[in-house]
Amino acid sequence: MSGMQRVAIYTTADGDEVAVQVADQVIADDPVAPGVTLRGGGLMERTRQNLDEVLAHARPAVVSLIRQLRDTEDAPDEVEVEFGIQLSLEVGAFIATGDSSANFRVKMRWDRGD
Repeated sequence: MSGMQRVAIYTTADGDEVAVQVADQVIADDPVAPGVTLRGGGLMERTRQNLDEVLAHARPAVVSLIRQLRDTEDAPDEVEVEFGIQLSLEVGAFIATGDSSANFRVKMRWDRGD
C-alpha cells in the first residue's frame, strides 16, 4: 500500500462534509482499518474530528507570530505573512514548510494605517 494517497472526510461546524488529502503516510502492509475504504488508488476514511477544531490547532502559532511582529520596537508599516497549513489525522493541523504541498495556503496582510 506504500505510495497511496490518504484522504480524510471531515465534518465542518455547519455539518457539511469535506474530503481532504492528509499528510499521513500509508505504511506498506498495514491492514486496512474498519471504516476505511480503498477508492481510486488511495485510502479514504471518515474521521470523527471536526474540521474547524482541527484547523484551530494552527491558531496558536499564527497568534504568536502576529504578537511578535506587532511588539517589535521598529514594527514595519506593513506586514505580510504567508504560510501553509497541512492536515494530519495523527496531529491535526500544523504549519507546513514553505515548499510543501499544504492543504491551505494562507496570506495575511496588516497595514498600520497611521
